[in-house]
Amino acid sequence: MNKYNRLFTDTVIFGIGNFTTKFIYFFLMPIYTSALTVEEFGLADLLNNSLFLIIPILTLSITDAVFRFLLDRDSRPATLLSEGLKILAYSYIVALFALICIYYFSSKLYWVLFFVLYITESLKNLFAQFTRGLGKVKTFAINGILGSFFLLLSTYILLKRLHWGINGYLLSFIIGNIISILYLLWRVNIISYIKLSSRNKEQLKKMLIYSLPLIPNSLSWWMTNISSRYIIAGYCGLGIAGLFSSASKIPALINVVASIFQQSWQYASVKEYQESTESIFYSRVFHYYSFFIIVFGSVTLFILPYISRLVLLGEFYEAWIYTPLLLFSAMLGCFSIFFGVVYIIVKNNKKGLYTTLMGASTNLLLCLILIPFIGVAGALISNIISYLIIVGARIWDTKKYISIRIEWLRLTVSGALVLIQAIVMSISFDFRTIVSAVIMLLLVALYRRDFIGIYHFFKSTL
Repeated sequence: MNKYNRLFTDTVIFGIGNFTTKFIYFFLMPIYTSALTVEEFGLADLLNNSLFLIIPILTLSITDAVFRFLLDRDSRPATLLSEGLKILAYSYIVALFALICIYYFSSKLYWVLFFVLYITESLKNLFAQFTRGLGKVKTFAINGILGSFFLLLSTYILLKRLHWGINGYLLSFIIGNIISILYLLWRVNIISYIKLSSRNKEQLKKMLIYSLPLIPNSLSWWMTNISSRYIIAGYCGLGIAGLFSSASKIPALINVVASIFQQSWQYASVKEYQESTESIFYSRVFHYYSFFIIVFGSVTLFILPYISRLVLLGEFYEAWIYTPLLLFSAMLGCFSIFFGVVYIIVKNNKKGLYTTLMGASTNLLLCLILIPFIGVAGALISNIISYLIIVGARIWDTKKYISIRIEWLRLTVSGALVLIQAIVMSISFDFRTIVSAVIMLLLVALYRRDFIGIYHFFKSTL
């Protein structure tokens, strides 16, 4: 199997798992928007997002190091997993101490559930990335499907039937995580890899050198993607923050595409880098990746009003007007993810950190300036500008490591067309759907040769 077919096969496997997972998540939004008030959803979403801020800090991003070092030819899986588990154990002690302090001032049950969610989420992530690092992509994909299915089932029971509100929201995630952990323990026989009595300070040192720069990098991503919601909550209230959060769930559709590809791309790119840094492999992959992101984004923009009616119920529906520009930001995020993989390949996360910090600081500054004056529109503008900075900086920086040929004229024209389409869909006038359709057809014409190329690829592969 050549490298293109291998990348395609892995992407299909991850795609089946991720598509099924995200398809299940698609049904979660109607449950949330019908079972929770705008304020409750705003609080629940902020708690959930706070979790993804805390995890990389307390775990020292060790999970990412475990995955990356497993890809090396001379890797020792048992050592990597054991060192990772030790770091998690220390983090649980710190988290427990923090819980006791918080609970003293605010004795809400959801803080206890938040602590349990932290434990199960971090453990699930470690086991899942360990499985992926071993090359067990089918098991990794099935694990995601199982966890998501039980998340959906428990969400329906706890929110729709039992009406447990925020507590039910958090508990449903805990149940999904526990199912994933149990499945991986059984299917991968993870227990056999755990050697907690052994110590390898040299290996741990290398892992931490790799993972520690990822902590501020994760914080910067949080600032870029999530901080605006806290600022909106502060200036506009939890209700508007809840609407903005619900609107951001639909653009996550395009992040599904990126995450599906990224999981197989990380594995394939590391293997390719071990052979050559001048290969046309990277250029060809980027060519079709950018084609797919642009076309998929344009089609999603066109059908956005119809998707919104299915996902955003009741008072949440008015938030759909935020989604076109959020979707364009998500598309830019896909490009930043592609070039961000280069830093993983060369094990130089400090460089990736600098680019993310540039975008994050810009986003935070612009949000603080714009949101008090123009509300949510300020967050949308800030997000787009910050992502443009990150993508531009990463394209400029990563060419030092890997040669990737970019068709600038076509990429710029198509990107501008999609931005215009997003702006048009955000404005209320009679012919916006027609204008959106015309732009979508222009993009199809612009990429007509790629459609033909993909057709021949599938024909030869299948």
